[in-house]
Amino acid sequence: MSKRASSSTLTSINSRGVVLCWHKKPCVVNTSGTEANPGRQFYGCPFWMDEKKNCRFFRWVRMNVDEDKHHDSEIGLSTLNIEESLRLAECKAERRKKEKKLLAEELSRWMMAHEIMLAEGKRVNNEIHVIRALLVLIVLLNLILVVLMLHHVIMW
Repeated sequence: MSKRASSSTLTSINSRGVVLCWHKKPCVVNTSGTEANPGRQFYGCPFWMDEKKNCRFFRWVRMNVDEDKHHDSEIGLSTLNIEESLRLAECKAERRKKEKKLLAEELSRWMMAHEIMLAEGKRVNNEIHVIRALLVLIVLLNLILVVLMLHHVIMW
């Protein structure tokens, strides 16, 4: 196995006790084929076969607490904590970068929709002014017609 190990001190476990990788996805259980740990089971990222998606999460399945302590001390836990923290920070930074891009796109769509609504509002407002002017003209024409009819009645 060429994957580098990482420590489990910052591991997430969901409400059902399922170990989650840095993607917050349920881990898969694999079996080590190394000389140092033959047959030992470990949790890994479910995307372990996809080099781009794999978050490199690693945690031994606990079988014997003493065995875990001995193995952790051999690996050099402090170095792995730093590597694990770095990977976690990189995943968070990438996620925030994607979120920022999505928010910027959504803001752009909202601004475009706002501009369209403003333009539509101005168009409707102009139409209302035209309709009001036409109504005033109709009222005036009706008044003129009434005056003419009254004048015609008086003349007869």
